[in-house]
Amino acid sequence: MSAFPLYGLAQHYAWGGRRFIPRMLGLDNAEERRFAEWWLGAHEDAPSVIATPQGPQPLHYAIARQPAAFLGEAVSRRHGKRLPFLMKVLDAPLSVQVHPDEAQARAGFARDNAAGLAADDDRRHYRDPYPKPEMMVALSPFWLLHGLRPDGEIDALLRRQPEWGSLRVRLEREGGAALYRYLLRLPQAQMAALLRPLWERLALAGDVGPDDPDHWTRRLADTRAGDRGVFACYLLNLVGLRPGEAICQPARLPHAYLHGRNIELMANSDNVLRAGLTDKPVDVEALLEVMDDAPVRPAVLAAPAGCGLAAYPRCGGDYFALDQLLLGGGERETWRCEGPEVLLVVDGSLRLRHRDGELALEQGQSALLQPGLQCEAEAGRLALAYRAFCPLAGK
Repeated sequence: MSAFPLYGLAQHYAWGGRRFIPRMLGLDNAEERRFAEWWLGAHEDAPSVIATPQGPQPLHYAIARQPAAFLGEAVSRRHGKRLPFLMKVLDAPLSVQVHPDEAQARAGFARDNAAGLAADDDRRHYRDPYPKPEMMVALSPFWLLHGLRPDGEIDALLRRQPEWGSLRVRLEREGGAALYRYLLRLPQAQMAALLRPLWERLALAGDVGPDDPDHWTRRLADTRAGDRGVFACYLLNLVGLRPGEAICQPARLPHAYLHGRNIELMANSDNVLRAGLTDKPVDVEALLEVMDDAPVRPAVLAAPAGCGLAAYPRCGGDYFALDQLLLGGGERETWRCEGPEVLLVVDGSLRLRHRDGELALEQGQSALLQPGLQCEAEAGRLALAYRAFCPLAGK
């Protein structure tokens, strides 16, 4: 049993930033590459690497060779030879999207395979047969869209635009879910015509605060003027988070990230169906097959109070759970790893001690902890870290 240095993999998508993730990782990024995401886990498309006494090993390879050592009995029995969770650091924004549940993922993956679609084919929607519930923790002031608004709120926002009277009639007659589906299916010419008066109004109006959807649509005017995802700002709930606050996003829930930096923890999957605000492929019908369009009231999870190891409310089923570790300089915390864990230091420094040695972690560094490990973390200076694990372990 040990704690291994864990080296993630960057995703250089076009929407990523050039500063936040490189700065967190201690990279100078002289080439000005865009760092959109930093993956920590064992997904087959972007596995992290662990440093072992025998040399570096891709994590998914190490798990396949020694599942008992890296997963433990309970996790292996439920999830097979596979780490059930995936941790990411993101530099938003992120498209309007939906992820499948377990049954949908299995069926979709089998369907794409039966169609003979290659792994990198743009027509493939399912990269793996696994669901993708998620939770996220804000690392900065953060704004996102999260689930469908109640009809009354949608109507109040549509009322701002006189030219959208027909949409209000449809809303009253059929409800918000049907209206959203109608808008997502609109031909591009009709979508552009609906959005044109919006851009004209916003060009003449003064800016409003970030708790108003107009603030975010104004920011989309130059790059997404004809994008059907713009309507999500008015039909989906707008949520603001302070650093440390979190929100859970179950499978099938439509959501998008508008601004900020965060940590995501999810089931180990890369299945994404997109509805707009993206340059990636959009398949509206495939998304609508999966999407849960029931209105929701977003539940913001408070940041854990006080120092030490503290839990966020559990919302990842038997796939994932998240704890915050906050220690002042010289303070210590001990715990036992019942299953596999990933520990990421976001700020400050930690020294992990266990029976067979110790491991120093600075900001942006991470470790994989094996099941059964009894470890002690000591902060060299004020340290903030996040501990991802599978709650199934030990049961």
